[in-house]
Amino acid sequence: MPHPIDDFVSQRIRQARLLRGLTQSALAAQIGCSFQQLQKYEAGQNRVSASRLFQIAKALSVEPGYFFDGLDAPASDDVDNTAARIMFALARVQSPEIRETLCKMVQAIADTEATDFPQEKIAASA
Repeated sequence: MPHPIDDFVSQRIRQARLLRGLTQSALAAQIGCSFQQLQKYEAGQNRVSASRLFQIAKALSVEPGYFFDGLDAPASDDVDNTAARIMFALARVQSPEIRETLCKMVQAIADTEATDFPQEKIAASA
């Protein structure tokens, strides 16, 4: 069974890849491993060595510490998976205007579903 930290790191790899709109094949090619190996890293089936994590960080233009950010915060796999799917789809939208409209739409939906969602967060991100 994978260690919870290894699971967390694997999820962060997947999130960063999706944020950049990369496929597993594309990232695997950039870091010099097979698609299947990257799949295993993201699924938490194989541990990621420090040197490989550094390569992944460089390929995704993030600091290596990115993969540990939020480690102490409680996470929800369902929310993480949904957010990753949304980020991947949003990264593929070519028009900046449409991306901004979609962002505002999701923020508006979140505001109507959670009355305790601070309005200043919406204003600050607009």
